[in-house]
Amino acid sequence: MGVAPSKKPEKSFDRGEVVGWTRDSIRRNTKFLYTVDETQLDGWGYALTLTVRDCPADHDKWRKMRESLFARFRRLGMIRLHWVTEWQRRGVPHLHVAIWFPESKTINELVGPWLDLAGHDFGTKARGQHVTPIHEAIGWFQYVSKHASRGLGHYQRSPENVPQSWAKTGRIWGKLGSWGCQGEIRMELSDSAFFAFRRIVKGWRLARARASGDRYRILTAKRMLQSSDPVLGSLRGVNEWIEFDVQVQIVAWLRSQGYAISH
Repeated sequence: MGVAPSKKPEKSFDRGEVVGWTRDSIRRNTKFLYTVDETQLDGWGYALTLTVRDCPADHDKWRKMRESLFARFRRLGMIRLHWVTEWQRRGVPHLHVAIWFPESKTINELVGPWLDLAGHDFGTKARGQHVTPIHEAIGWFQYVSKHASRGLGHYQRSPENVPQSWAKTGRIWGKLGSWGCQGEIRMELSDSAFFAFRRIVKGWRLARARASGDRYRILTAKRMLQSSDPVLGSLRGVNEWIEFDVQVQIVAWLRSQGYAISH
């Protein structure tokens, strides 16, 4: 069920003002996460969730606070960092960060700079911050599964939850430091993961066919895995039925459920 290569060149567009997550920004972020070579993630890794009680008045205040935080992390010896901005249902931003240092850090060293920057003006408290160690490849896969499985429909990325006072959001994800990337997305599923993936794809297509009310679409969806040619049956491209970003979300969910998936 491989994805056939495309010969069409990618279109490039001038970027205007960024207002929240889009399908393209989600796709770019997901592509980066899945091209990271986890064997090159040396050092001590941590996943941080950094929150504020009160919403900054505009994006510029949020951006300056984020950049000041990263400057402090650099002074602590940061090796690499990946970040995303997402939203709570009440329209307040929060920051997810994956970060590595040459040596281990205490919770106070990781959270303290954020409390210094956001505590006075935005009512930030220590109890609203979370730190989880990233233990080797397993910890990285857990982080990827969480942030690659969130699409535009997830409430933390929904445009509806962007603060109403913000005319723009600016960049909503980024990376800093030294990252080792493989240059392409290539995932290998175990037999059990492959069959689970295939069942989900079929169920997804059948559900969409039934929602359309088209009897022919329903019939073809039920027969989508049937083929008299065993080679064609095993190699038919998944993108014939399902968008690539949805495929990645399914694979991320399967990995979070313990299925063996390598890349």
